[in-house]
Amino acid sequence: MTPHPLRAEARGSVAPWAGLAVFLTLAAAMAVTAERWQGSWGETRFELHAVATLLGGPLAAAVGCLHGGREHRSRTAGLRVTAARSPLAQFVVAVLPVVLAVVLGYVLAAACALLASAPYVSAGRPLFLPMAGDAVFLAATTAAAMVAGRLVRWRPAAPALAGLTYVALGLPSYRDEAVRFLSPAVDGGVGEALPAWWQPVAMAGWTGGLAAAAVVAYTARPARRRWAALLPLAVAAGAAVVLVQAGQRAWHPDPVAGQQVCDGGAPQVCVNALEKDLLPQVSRALSGVTGRLAGVPNAPGRFEDLPRGPHHDEAELPQLFRGQSVVRGRLADPERFAWEAAAGLAGRRECGGTEPFLRVDDAVRDWLVSNGLSERRRAFWARAAREQGDQAAVAAAEAGDRALRHLASMGDERRRAWLGRYFGSVESCDARKVPQL
Repeated sequence: MTPHPLRAEARGSVAPWAGLAVFLTLAAAMAVTAERWQGSWGETRFELHAVATLLGGPLAAAVGCLHGGREHRSRTAGLRVTAARSPLAQFVVAVLPVVLAVVLGYVLAAACALLASAPYVSAGRPLFLPMAGDAVFLAATTAAAMVAGRLVRWRPAAPALAGLTYVALGLPSYRDEAVRFLSPAVDGGVGEALPAWWQPVAMAGWTGGLAAAAVVAYTARPARRRWAALLPLAVAAGAAVVLVQAGQRAWHPDPVAGQQVCDGGAPQVCVNALEKDLLPQVSRALSGVTGRLAGVPNAPGRFEDLPRGPHHDEAELPQLFRGQSVVRGRLADPERFAWEAAAGLAGRRECGGTEPFLRVDDAVRDWLVSNGLSERRRAFWARAAREQGDQAAVAAAEAGDRALRHLASMGDERRRAWLGRYFGSVESCDARKVPQL
């Protein structure tokens, strides 16, 4: 039995290697940056979109161009003219296995990324329409590049086209004009912003329409039928108008990102609702600080990472950056997180580095934290001052140690009263209002 032409193309062309190359390239790129996106659907989508366009796009262009130029290399281009099938049917049979392989490689890489992120996600859900839009972009790039490969009889055409594709995709990211949103690689969803449902649909119409117009114009026989390419070209033009006019408005804030979840402590500890699974770890990391603030007059009543403004009753938490302070659903360094929270609480004074204020602020910060990191930092700076022979720095370190010992030696009632006066003047630069140690 004669094998089906699609099966013969799938087995005898670059399709299997193209799918494998796309999968390995995207999966390796995602694995290298895994600490940045694991645990957040938004970050996973953003990173996957970036590698699919900036790495997958040039690779798909190279594969399509290489596949399109095979007849020139084998000197069998004249055989197509004598074939019984129409030029469009011949083109579809040749390009379809490669397109499907490229898309399959992307789908497998995307599935692996979603599965790797799912165990650490606190809230939200993955968005599949943007992934479908990226799949259409890769398919369109492969098909359009195959047209280029058949038209350009130049052996280095494939790597040259890959380089040009990378530049064409990446360069608009550095522009401010609205036309930059025509590049599939430009993503306005930085942070917790989400694309509108129609944005990937419009992008698919833009990229798919251009590729379809190129294919129809190339395969139309006789030549007078090339007017049929105007239909997909009109679709692409309409989608382009929508993308340019919408611009940044094609993305909107995630409604969940504007919400807080809090523990029942006093002071309260609150985190972004997208990070609600981190709340027990954050509360535990700050337990020493919140325990020592309990019952202190004028002390903040809550710690949160979405401050609503300059409220005296609120303190800002250190930001939870993936790949830095948070790695795969865990606080990377709880001691450092607590130190930074206390530093933000006791370091709001802007007095130009006046020494008496610095000494008091540092003493309060280190007493609130009282963990190994705080002790190691004091010991490091004191040792560095002695080794450098900086007598002023040595004296400042010794004065800071005396102030910390003085604060720690106070009775509980006296210390709470002193801290109440301190937090009442935490933003003041008037030496008469700031209690001394």
